[in-house]
Amino acid sequence: MRIFDLHCDTAGECCKNNLELYRNNMHFSIERAKEYGRYTQLFAVWIPDELRGSAALDYFNKTADRFYKEIAKYEDVISLYGDTRETPVKAMLTVEGGSACGGTIEGLRHLYSRGVRVVTLTWNGANEIASGAFSDGGFTDFGREFVCLAEELGIVLDASHLNRQSFFELAEFSEKPFIASHSNADIVDNPYGRKRNLSREQIEVMKARKGLIGLNYCSDFLQNPGKGGVEALAEQIEYFSSIGCDGMLALGSDYDGCEMSNELCGVEKLGCVFSLLLEKGFSKQLLEKIFYRNAESFFENFK
Repeated sequence: MRIFDLHCDTAGECCKNNLELYRNNMHFSIERAKEYGRYTQLFAVWIPDELRGSAALDYFNKTADRFYKEIAKYEDVISLYGDTRETPVKAMLTVEGGSACGGTIEGLRHLYSRGVRVVTLTWNGANEIASGAFSDGGFTDFGREFVCLAEELGIVLDASHLNRQSFFELAEFSEKPFIASHSNADIVDNPYGRKRNLSREQIEVMKARKGLIGLNYCSDFLQNPGKGGVEALAEQIEYFSSIGCDGMLALGSDYDGCEMSNELCGVEKLGCVFSLLLEKGFSKQLLEKIFYRNAESFFENFK
């Protein structure tokens, strides 16, 4: 079985709590992921909104140092960039909050030099680049410069956590396809989910731009009253499929970054999730697109 997951917070949580990325009791571990045979995981370094400037850059560097030091110890995991060996697990370091650059263009170049190829532009608040889902405003002048250089370098821009204004501004002035690594469709009946999930208009913009959307397992972003777990995930897949998004849907678990249903909270459960979705009538071809094919194709073809 093959898996490609666009977002988890496990690397940062391991660093913060002095736990091993390889073996732990959290949502994700390399040891459990490798049992699938071919697993690609994007590991986000989450930057808290209270950190800005050099403090944010230092926070990123501390987590990145630990991440690279640990994966270098094991032969069954490699960084997606700079190593061509065939291993069960491939890892990519990303950032969740472009403030990781320390508010400078030199900082963005530094992130690139450390292997970062995806940047979630904000978290929930505003930063030097743009405004997040729980703040007002749009892109700053620096943010526009940031986006232009990121695209020039070949960094994938991630719109998860942007507020509506920032999202549509990004769509107006950016040139390359962008992703929403861990955002669902805005069909849930709770205010938190509505702020973080994507409206139909946003989804249509991403479809036109040939973007990629990762399904988030977070209960607040999935659950309508009486629905949770695989059933709620299926509801999201049905909606996206009904509006022609089969070719742009992926996994964006948000492992170790949120609360999720027991049916979903653990990498070891993905095989069962796949089987339950098959039982609900989804085709194997569609589920393979969601579980790995769409994401693999996007990153292979991103220029």
